Amino acid sequence: MGKVRIKDIAEIANVSIGTVDRVIHNRGEVSQATRERIQKLLLEYNYTPDINASSLAFKRQIHLAVVMPGLVNEHAFWKLPQSGIEKALDELSHHNISIETYYFDQFDRNDFSQRVKNFPYNKVQGVLFAPVFHEESISFLKSCEKEDVPVILFNSLLEDASFRSFVGQDAFHSGYVAAKLINYGITPRRDVAIINMSARKDHYAHIIQREKGFRTYYEEHSDRLNHLITIDLNGVNDQRLFQKLDETCSRYDIAGLFVTNSRVYKVAEFLVGRGSMNVRLVGYDLLPESTAYLKRDYIDFLISQKPEEQAFRGLSSLFYLVAFNREPEPRQLLPIDIITRENLHYYQPKLYK
Repeated sequence: MGKVRIKDIAEIANVSIGTVDRVIHNRGEVSQATRERIQKLLLEYNYTPDINASSLAFKRQIHLAVVMPGLVNEHAFWKLPQSGIEKALDELSHHNISIETYYFDQFDRNDFSQRVKNFPYNKVQGVLFAPVFHEESISFLKSCEKEDVPVILFNSLLEDASFRSFVGQDAFHSGYVAAKLINYGITPRRDVAIINMSARKDHYAHIIQREKGFRTYYEEHSDRLNHLITIDLNGVNDQRLFQKLDETCSRYDIAGLFVTNSRVYKVAEFLVGRGSMNVRLVGYDLLPESTAYLKRDYIDFLISQKPEEQAFRGLSSLFYLVAFNREPEPRQLLPIDIITRENLHYYQPKLYK
């Protein structure tokens, strides 16, 4: 065997390249047994890092692309991953790195198609991508694969696509956790509603998985529930939302409401107007509008999917993959953090302090 590479050690040890890389650079979590096995192989095969390649990587220009939704009206969610990208660039500032960001309208599939129609595959060495429209995103990923441009996904996972890594939450289990939170402490045999406020929920793979996880919990605990109602809204129209919520709360004995995205504050606004605090409300993300209602107990729980950290890890992983051939873990799953009024102080994003 010639010069041993990280890839060779990984194949011999039957582990991922990322695991070997973490042992070599003493970072990340690796079990003690696996660490010792890899260290033994590194000594046995006399592995040495390619110093010349590393030196060249420090000097050469690394040009990456970010493809993600842009800000829409007053909704602040996409400010959070943007903050993570800026933090990653700051930490990598000693390298020769540049990025080009391609923003698209998350409510307009044609706008996304136009944005990537003439994508400069030959000018970028990697892509950080937050997918929305399923078919169009798959097509874009296939083009990246054909042009040999590595892609790291964040926010939403596309299982039937080719990519190097995904950074984000296990959406199915976060939905399952949301159902469990609503179930705690409520009287059995009451009604619960799922509220989807996306332009089209089938555009977002993680929204679908959250709802599946939520439904699975109540399928397993059917004795706890009377009716499980779904409210699907095409985007956010306050009048239409409040009308649907009023109809639902008047018709059913609602004990809990689960909002599948970060617009949970809109439902809290409805509860304030209705003068009701006897409904358990669960949603996502630490937007300032939502944390204000969390402090007032109109929102009971927020599940943080850490969009800043998703983007930070995603861009950092992409850079080290391109510059140093450090293969990331295929799934970089973040914790399902449950935020309440009492522990909010420890999670509040610095961006909004």
